[in-house]
Amino acid sequence: MGRPHGRFEGSSIAGSKGGVRLPSEQADGGTRPFTFHNTVCDMDMDSTLDLDMMDLRWHRIRDNEDAYDSSQAHWIAALQGRVPLLPTADIALRTMLISEGIYLSDRLGREVTAEEAIASSQSTAVQV
Repeated sequence: MGRPHGRFEGSSIAGSKGGVRLPSEQADGGTRPFTFHNTVCDMDMDSTLDLDMMDLRWHRIRDNEDAYDSSQAHWIAALQGRVPLLPTADIALRTMLISEGIYLSDRLGREVTAEEAIASSQSTAVQV
């Protein structure tokens, strides 16, 4: 049985210590859940996580969990003094580093370290 036409399996990330498959829609209208795959004591472990129940549980037991539901909720919670502001500039720079690392890895045909990505990075800043 092949993959249904018009639907993708869902994105996945694989590494040397495990992998995840993100939720996806199925041709029959259902969804494939979030799964985590790894090896423990030479046994393959395929775990399914119910993200909706996880979210419900976290909202019930964690203080200020609602502050991270959206950027607007976070901003309001930060103004109320309930949570600190997220370091969005630092997050953006780290995202750029990951993107540059992906392109460098593709160009070199191998895995690269963060240090290699930083060393090969070229500024495209405009002189003012």
